[in-house]
Amino acid sequence: MKFRHALAFGVALSALSNPVFAQDEAVADQSAEDGEFDPMNVIVVTGATTGERSRFETTYAITVLDQDELNRRAPSAISDIIGTAPGLYVESSGGVIGNNVYSRGLPNDNYRYIPVLEDGLPVWEEGAGAFTNADIFYRVDQTIESAQIVRGGSASITASNAPGGVLNIVTKRTAPTLEGIAKVEWGDYDHFRGDFNLVGPISDDVSFHVGGFYRSDNGGRDPGFNGNRGGQFRAGLTYDDGENSLYVGYRKLADHAIFYTPMPLASTDEGLPGLSAQDGTLYNSDWRNFIVPNGNGDFETDVDLGDGVYTNTDTLTVLGESFLNDWLSINVKGRYTSGRVDYIGLFSNNVETVSDFQARALGSLQGADPLTTGVVFRNANTGNDIAASDIGNGLVLTESIFATFVDVENLIGDISFNGEFDRGSITVGYYYSNFDQRQLWNWNDVLVEALNRPRLLDVVGQDASGNDTVALTLNGLSNLHGNLQLFTDHVEINALYATGSFDVTDALRVDAGLRYHMVTKAGTIARTNSIDLGNPDTIVDDNVAVFSGGVTPYNFDTDQLAFSLGANYEFNPDFAAFARYSRSFRVTPEFQQWFNCCGNVEDDIELLEGGLKYSRPGIGAFVTLFYNNFPNIAFSNIGANGQVESATAAARSYGVEVELNWQPADIFDIAVSGSLQDISYTGFSGTDANGPFDFSGNQIRRQPEYTASIRPTLHLLDEKLDIFANAQFIGRRYEDVANTVELPAYTVIDLGADLAVTDRISLQAMVTNLFDEVGITEGNPRAGAISNTGGPIFQGRPIFGRQIRVGATVSF
Repeated sequence: MKFRHALAFGVALSALSNPVFAQDEAVADQSAEDGEFDPMNVIVVTGATTGERSRFETTYAITVLDQDELNRRAPSAISDIIGTAPGLYVESSGGVIGNNVYSRGLPNDNYRYIPVLEDGLPVWEEGAGAFTNADIFYRVDQTIESAQIVRGGSASITASNAPGGVLNIVTKRTAPTLEGIAKVEWGDYDHFRGDFNLVGPISDDVSFHVGGFYRSDNGGRDPGFNGNRGGQFRAGLTYDDGENSLYVGYRKLADHAIFYTPMPLASTDEGLPGLSAQDGTLYNSDWRNFIVPNGNGDFETDVDLGDGVYTNTDTLTVLGESFLNDWLSINVKGRYTSGRVDYIGLFSNNVETVSDFQARALGSLQGADPLTTGVVFRNANTGNDIAASDIGNGLVLTESIFATFVDVENLIGDISFNGEFDRGSITVGYYYSNFDQRQLWNWNDVLVEALNRPRLLDVVGQDASGNDTVALTLNGLSNLHGNLQLFTDHVEINALYATGSFDVTDALRVDAGLRYHMVTKAGTIARTNSIDLGNPDTIVDDNVAVFSGGVTPYNFDTDQLAFSLGANYEFNPDFAAFARYSRSFRVTPEFQQWFNCCGNVEDDIELLEGGLKYSRPGIGAFVTLFYNNFPNIAFSNIGANGQVESATAAARSYGVEVELNWQPADIFDIAVSGSLQDISYTGFSGTDANGPFDFSGNQIRRQPEYTASIRPTLHLLDEKLDIFANAQFIGRRYEDVANTVELPAYTVIDLGADLAVTDRISLQAMVTNLFDEVGITEGNPRAGAISNTGGPIFQGRPIFGRQIRVGATVSF
């Protein structure tokens, strides 16, 4: 666990020479005998056809985490892995899934500009679609050999729709001898997790692997039930005779993950009394189950908030390579995924004081029954009255239950020919993908108070004698079918790509690549009308959307070109420089066709980067400068009731990224990384309900101007004990484009230890957010993302408070 682990980020992957990444070899383990690390000698094998490349020969910025570094960081989500790379900012406050990833000022969230690949193929083709985020389709476990994060425009050749970068997860599929690992982990918040992985040879040419995990916990904010439960299992066989190889693997994901959204806070650094920012939640096991109307208006749909985001998918992967002669090889890859995603969660909507809510409710109830003179609150579970003065913090919250049911199917194929020459290599390939999805949205609202695990509220009108007149709600439901939708989509992608890498001299290497992307989309949007469901005791069902039986079809097609040019020059064995220019694109996901809300394509994205690299035994430094220009941003935001904000804008960003590792002594090393950037809209103007606006020059929403990470490690007891820390510094951000809601800077410190009890047994301990810091990662986007006044009460999504985990690992 010496400096070679701390410097894992520096391992370079020559992705542009093989746009589907290396799968057959891990990073070569130089100087393993004496533990000394020499960054210049770190080698990456990008496939047998492209040979070995040191990181000084790469022409782009890249971060690589091996399995040891992943275990040390203990990421709970894919976003945690991506966030290790400077220039990439992530929001992981939502839990295991549904998090947001930002790259170098690219102005949209989700996984919009950074695809997630597993062994060179997407885990799901459209990783930034509505309710099909990339992290929904994959979980981090012990079957990962390494995680490789390419930043910047070169990723546009590796994958379509990747102007910001790409994450490729390389799984451990082969080993020369039998290897295994088993790990169990316990923690607060009822956390238990078990991982295992076993890999080894069956014969000289055939090997196997099998692994996965199971875990159960309440999600870090105790709702009274285990919001996270389930796991992932994989198995596969590899045939490799030295000339031909074939891998066939299967992965099953069946996992529930609770998803957290903003909640009311006293301020941007403090929760409300009885609703802690660190561990409070608006979920409550007392009212997790609801029966809501189906698309026909019949109360037959069961919604269980305890199900959370349930992913149930089966994935089959095939990878093959064959050498046709001594200079030409063919690579074939395929993946098929099918299954279902049930996306159920509470989403922040509206906050009102009790008095304001009562006044509004009284007006609505008097319209239905003029005898109504007052409004009373009741516990929707017990039927008991609740005095207005006893409503938690004097606030009534409207929370939206997003119940979205998605059927998914995705077929992917990739074939490429790789040619090796004396001073270079060329790859040409064809990529195909089609996916089908059916999305049913059945969203309904509930009323709760502003407390941890709050009571569910009913609201009833009364006459002057105290008799009930008519109710505003029904079993806590305050709005039925706030958003009822049914979409079907068929998307087909064809892409041609080519890359070339050439050693002009022993010191100078240049490469170039292009990707021509063609996409066609066809689908339907179900039509609705509104009806009265006929319950005379409540007004909540007086105007409910139902499906009319008709559909609106759509069709769309486009073709886009991305290209990238790069060069690397090695001044001497310790000092090198690189530069790259790329032009890329992003085809907007399917919600553009659903809502006709925004631009179809973000095209002509220009990305320029260059940097210096220095490495000697015990020290490594990497500095990258970048400039990005986004002339055509397709901006959109879906509110709680389905309203869509949209705009077309322009933006630019420039900045510097730094990675530094230093080991001054055998017992100590330190890693520092960070970025400083100027990110702003260069064109964001128009007219809204309040009149003309111009937000040009404002800071791009929800991204900081600086981030930094400092990671010291002590190696004690003859390197049997590692004690490590991670201090993360996140700069100020804004919730909205207008920069009216500020999200302050914050600092989080994690502390951990790893003790090797024997050569095969180790113990781990980790404390995240050691000082229980409050940090807000977003305001309430449902209240508006272009201009958001924040409302009378601030709502925000805080990071998780202090959490403690301990574990034991056995390996052989």
